[in-house]
Amino acid sequence: MAVLQEELETLGRVWLRNALKPDQVDRLARFCGAGSFPGARLKVSTELRRILARCRVLARCLALIDVDAAPVRLVAFNKTRSANWAVPWHQDRVVAVTEKVDAPDYSNWIPKGTFWHCEPPLSLMTHMVFVRINLDACDESNGALELALGSHIRGRVAAGQAAEIAAASDVEICRAEPGDILIAKALILHRSRSAVIPMQRRALRLDYANRDLLNAPLRWAYDA
Repeated sequence: MAVLQEELETLGRVWLRNALKPDQVDRLARFCGAGSFPGARLKVSTELRRILARCRVLARCLALIDVDAAPVRLVAFNKTRSANWAVPWHQDRVVAVTEKVDAPDYSNWIPKGTFWHCEPPLSLMTHMVFVRINLDACDESNGALELALGSHIRGRVAAGQAAEIAAASDVEICRAEPGDILIAKALILHRSRSAVIPMQRRALRLDYANRDLLNAPLRWAYDA
């Protein structure tokens, strides 16, 4: 496991191959509707927590990152022929909270659904990771996620510099099979191209953080 931790810190990601059984993949796939937009923000339900709790490989790996880490945001993706989007190189630098609060170092407030999203201090983001659960086979033909390895160490990256930094990095196309899990640093640069061969490509992304890192009176939208 020490090797995985070193890989996460240097490359910004680790893979857990064949982490979920087929029946777990099928149950998680129910969270991914057809949709017509890149990501649907969902509630972290009791059923989802139960499924993830049975994935012992994921639990052991997350323990290396932060024993108190818990899911604080959930996004479902389903790239299809009718929803064949592309997103450029970028960082995801937002957290979901219950309401807008005038708090120092929290900015770029945006209402999404019943929650607010905002950009927290860099000190919080550097301790966050996201877990991407692949529910379908994916590669470059159907718009797999791409990572700029090691880019997380640069901290906050301006949108205008993201492509340049990615071009100077080793880029990994996240080829995966159903049940493969990717754990990545929240600040890693990533993108997704449109599918060349449009087909269903479902994935769940859970953002993990130590709940104590959020400054009061802010409260996580997805509470335990």
